[in-house]
Amino acid sequence: MRDAESSGLTLRFAPEVRAGVFEGHAVIVAGAPADLDPASGVVLRLRPFCARITSMRRRTASSDDRLEDVTPLVQTDQPRVIHCPLDMRPAAGVLEYHLSWAIDPENAGFGADGEERALFEVRLLAQHPGGEDQVLAAGHISAAWVAPHPVRSLGQLAHLGTSGCLPPSLADAIGDLIRTNEGSVPGCGHCAMCWELEVLTHADRVRELAEHHNETAVSVLLAQWDPSTGPDYLDRSRHRPCRCQRLRLGARPEARDTWWAEDLPTRERLDAQLRQHVTAARLRHLAHQRRTPGGT
Repeated sequence: MRDAESSGLTLRFAPEVRAGVFEGHAVIVAGAPADLDPASGVVLRLRPFCARITSMRRRTASSDDRLEDVTPLVQTDQPRVIHCPLDMRPAAGVLEYHLSWAIDPENAGFGADGEERALFEVRLLAQHPGGEDQVLAAGHISAAWVAPHPVRSLGQLAHLGTSGCLPPSLADAIGDLIRTNEGSVPGCGHCAMCWELEVLTHADRVRELAEHHNETAVSVLLAQWDPSTGPDYLDRSRHRPCRCQRLRLGARPEARDTWWAEDLPTRERLDAQLRQHVTAARLRHLAHQRRTPGGT
């Protein structure tokens, strides 16, 4: 995600879109200056260029992490310009506007690798009684189309998770995924499968919460991620000893390892079940990538 900030206005959006994808998500964080004349009003104004808004929702200090539907104002003399008056009460704090956008391609070649367009101009305006509107802050939401490529790092998702703009439960789930994914791969097949299932289970939780809270940016970043799982664990470091090597040395098993058994037949049966769970988790992540605009 890219953060574009000016006084009282922060724009968060994915600066790159996969070639051939014509929709996305952005977050606008806006707040009125503390020293503004109480008699003045503050308005968030969006001027679309080549994109149109398909949905717009808002989170306030009093909305308890819920997103509320927004009905923006459209003036008759500026039918394409969207106006959103800001709440000027002291307890209102900053407002988060979550908008989804879409583009109707201009031609068959629109959205090819290397193309870049400004989507919206965003302005924070003060409306003074009897005077002209004053521009308090301004910025642009844009998109650059790039060829699809796998993303190994979860750095952008980690940044979004610690930005303070997500519901706490979703931010915590992202933190769990980041911490587990940063670990190295255990040195044997059994423990490597346990580790992979744990990583993908955390990814499932992030995906479910992102869909529940309509946090499209999180869904897109998760869909772009290639966890590099599987037999070869590409680009992954390994560590020894693993859990079952410690078991052979007489250490007690970790409580969460429900796939371990002392006798070989039971262990083989549990390993077969574990492989089925890992395969199902991989397929869930792949399905998420395929159905999410902007995924790999």
